[in-house]
Amino acid sequence: MQQSEKLTICRYYRGEQTSPYSEQNKSMLWFYERCWVNEKNGVLLSEYIFEYRAAGLSEFCNSDNIPISLKALLFNRYSKTAWSLRDAAEPFKKFYLKYYG
Repeated sequence: MQQSEKLTICRYYRGEQTSPYSEQNKSMLWFYERCWVNEKNGVLLSEYIFEYRAAGLSEFCNSDNIPISLKALLFNRYSKTAWSLRDAAEPFKKFYLKYYG
């Protein structure tokens, strides 16, 4: 997927150099969308997708037109504060739905 196509999918990042958001969560989402758009080799994204699926999220919001690679990146970052990937799955769903639902 080309960067220009990825930009059309993003909810927060529009190609700016700095985040236009003062709210912490929106600014964080802007940053991670920027990382996703600018990802070159996809190696980390494939690992994140594996973790995302291992946490039982394969079918989560499949019809929202957000690629699994972006959801997996967001989940990877979100799950860093949980004891395990499984422990992070349900809270992540609520977080995701609040900002992408």
